[in-house]
Amino acid sequence: MKRAFSADELKQTAPRLAVERRAVRFQDVDAAGIVFYPRVLEYFSDAYMIALRERGIDLPALIAGGAIKLPLVHAEADYLLPLRFGDALEVEVLAPKLGDTSFTVGYRVTSAGGIAAVGQTVHVCID
Repeated sequence: MKRAFSADELKQTAPRLAVERRAVRFQDVDAAGIVFYPRVLEYFSDAYMIALRERGIDLPALIAGGAIKLPLVHAEADYLLPLRFGDALEVEVLAPKLGDTSFTVGYRVTSAGGIAAVGQTVHVCID
């Protein structure tokens, strides 16, 4: 799958929809003491939901009512720095890139050490 956002684009300042500030929780880390890799995708999802809520979009209600179908068909993350229990994070949701039948949302996770992870999710629009 061709990336809508390049890794360099995700690392640079871009228009953003939302920023979630959070700390790495104890249950987020693995035996090595760093964030277990799928947790970063959860951070992306949590921040995406916040971005929607901040715009008055109640996605669970829209889905339950059958008004909208936006399945996630692709998710990826690049891990650049380790994140540890207690680290303060900012999870940024970048303005989406629109396709004909889908849209791609970019994400950036930063900590005191710099950019720790970047990624993107592709959502398809279904009638």
